[in-house]
Amino acid sequence: MIIHSYLTDGFYDWAELFVKSFIYHHDNTHKIFLSTRGLTEEQIEKLQSVSPNLHISNKKLNLKEIANRAKVPVNKILKLKNHIENEAVTKNTYIWKQAISVEDRYRNSIIEAMNFYSDEDYLIHFDIDMYFRKHLQDLFDIVTLNDISIKFRLKSKISRKVMGGLIGFKISKKTRQFMKRWVHHIDAIPLDKKPLGYGQTSFYLTYCDMKDELKWGYVPSRFISPRFTEADVVWSGNTKAGKAKNLIRCVEDFTKRKNYNETK
Repeated sequence: MIIHSYLTDGFYDWAELFVKSFIYHHDNTHKIFLSTRGLTEEQIEKLQSVSPNLHISNKKLNLKEIANRAKVPVNKILKLKNHIENEAVTKNTYIWKQAISVEDRYRNSIIEAMNFYSDEDYLIHFDIDMYFRKHLQDLFDIVTLNDISIKFRLKSKISRKVMGGLIGFKISKKTRQFMKRWVHHIDAIPLDKKPLGYGQTSFYLTYCDMKDELKWGYVPSRFISPRFTEADVVWSGNTKAGKAKNLIRCVEDFTKRKNYNETK
């Protein structure tokens, strides 16, 4: 089982919590692959010291190239980057998310992780702003029984019919075909024309194309929860409260739970 996530440098503190909280509940029993953009050597070394099973694939961020494709000035791209790394996605800032989360994260990084660990049969892709509060065995069971697993919201509008922050894959010829088809939909619209939520929209379009060819797993809300309740297994930092505030809350909870368990 590969545990995979993607982050730009402004999410580094979330990456620390992601890795540490996962290791706390699972030791070093699973390979972790982080696709990172713009991390320093010091940050990479610090993250890799947490687990011997952690691999980091770091690449530079070409802000000028992204700005050109987005058809906005570089200084605006920097402002959008900072806002999304610390607050929440809005109608005024989403073009950075489309460039990073859709055109790089979904399009490139998942396949890169699958290819790197060629001996693994399953991969779970997570948002980086996630905090693991319990063991994920029930989620692992869902992923291993299906080709692709995701939280469906099929009665919602097209950009919300799935939640792209957690996707489980059985690594196979069929799921690689799904990824190829997903890339087709991602590339169908240029960056400056992609609408809000297009990452989830493009996944849903691919689901419609291939839903009868794959076995689908339904991920319960407790594994990707923005509610921050005690019953939730994973807390998602992607809420209107903002990522900076949610990070503080998650770190405080992690510290509290560790201290309690260590003093029992």
